[in-house]
Amino acid sequence: MTKRFLLITAIVLVCLLLILKPAVVKLESSTRLLVLLRWQTGKILFVNSVTEKPVSIHFQIGGLFQQFTVLTDEITEAYYTNGLYSMNEAVSRESTNALKFCSMKGISLTLGFYSFFLKDGCLEVKLLWTM
Repeated sequence: MTKRFLLITAIVLVCLLLILKPAVVKLESSTRLLVLLRWQTGKILFVNSVTEKPVSIHFQIGGLFQQFTVLTDEITEAYYTNGLYSMNEAVSRESTNALKFCSMKGISLTLGFYSFFLKDGCLEVKLLWTM
């Protein structure tokens, strides 16, 4: 192999590592490997079991899961925050390599090209690398 071929191969591999975001999704009965792209988005939908109101969490897939926003009604936001702070201001600053949600009423998760629905239980998503 020539030095040029090795250099081109190394550059392509580095670019792929920077663009691709592999993740593992664990549901109650299965585990799946996902290949996400750095610029994709995610969304989690569920119904708060106390207020019975829908909650929608949107986020970006970058080096980590980041730029979160939460859409819900005022009563549910107050349930989570005790009315002491703006939930969106707090979550917008967060970033994490793992998400875990549990719901008795069901959870819908969309990550890039993938969609999952869990009726009752927990799901976890973890990025395999965070470059």
